[in-house]
Amino acid sequence: MLKELIDYIKEYEGDNELGDYLDTRYVRLTDQHYDQIASAMNEGELDLKKSSKCPAERFFLHFNETILFVNKQTEESSAVYDIELVQNEGESDESMELLFASFSIDDDYAPSIKKRVASGKTEDENQQHLVMQSVIPILKGFMVAITD
Repeated sequence: MLKELIDYIKEYEGDNELGDYLDTRYVRLTDQHYDQIASAMNEGELDLKKSSKCPAERFFLHFNETILFVNKQTEESSAVYDIELVQNEGESDESMELLFASFSIDDDYAPSIKKRVASGKTEDENQQHLVMQSVIPILKGFMVAITD
């Protein structure tokens, strides 16, 4: 099912390379697409590939109440991608409670929190770690799918 999503994106963009699309676009996963990725990951429908195999240099990935900016230009030699995350922890749009986290992933998608100078944003490292861990499966599924 996930392959059909990628084919749809390719078709929507015409003759453009999918990597070009992701490098310059904002990708929003519907609830259905999110469920397809989660299901494909749980059922082993996707062949795991290293994160360095992903053709995208950078992209925004938006799902549920989370937006990730994924960037291949990293600051650390062991990192393949740097990721900036914002997530709405509020119960509605009117009571927005934004959580911010910065982390990097290595070639096996293992995340590590990046230390940022406190700026009034989320400073609770435990909360950042939990949110970071919660987005890795969908990020991994999405990145693996676009390498096919």
